[in-house]
Amino acid sequence: MPRFRIDLRADAFRNVLGFTFGHWRRQPWRLTGIMGTFLLATLADVLTPLYSGRLVDAVASGAATDATAWGAATTAFLVLVLLALGALVLRNTAFMGITDLTLRMMSDIAGDAFHRVQRFSTDWHANSFAGSTVRKVTRGMWALDLLNDTILIALFPSLVMLIGSTLLLGWFWPLMGAIVAAG
Repeated sequence: MPRFRIDLRADAFRNVLGFTFGHWRRQPWRLTGIMGTFLLATLADVLTPLYSGRLVDAVASGAATDATAWGAATTAFLVLVLLALGALVLRNTAFMGITDLTLRMMSDIAGDAFHRVQRFSTDWHANSFAGSTVRKVTRGMWALDLLNDTILIALFPSLVMLIGSTLLLGWFWPLMGAIVAAG
């Protein structure tokens, strides 16, 4: 018997994610909209350092009377403002979408769970506490809410940020982009 045993519980993760993805498939347009708006909002965040650098370069040139430098600084500033406003609107739209997605999922899960419970035998109902059954279903719905938030609000935008930043860095500094991508 090995001294250190790794138990990743792959079946449990597979079952939970399969259950979640099954409920996501019931609302494909809403999920696509949520992921699209988070993608665009995160891409706006990826582009922010690029235009911040352009603004700093235009201001650092020191030519306050030069129309070209002034135009470059103004353009970079306006693009930064538009990126920030766009990211804000898109992120709030995605939050409203994920609220609707999760509420519909929780409603479906509660209905399905209590439909199954009602089909159990009379003996089961006589020997089980209704409050504990309701509590288990409620905790399951809360866990699904947290899983939706973790995947759609935390992991997906983080992945987009990591890939987008690596590509942007690789575009301007190929060696550093390759090192970051390898890491």
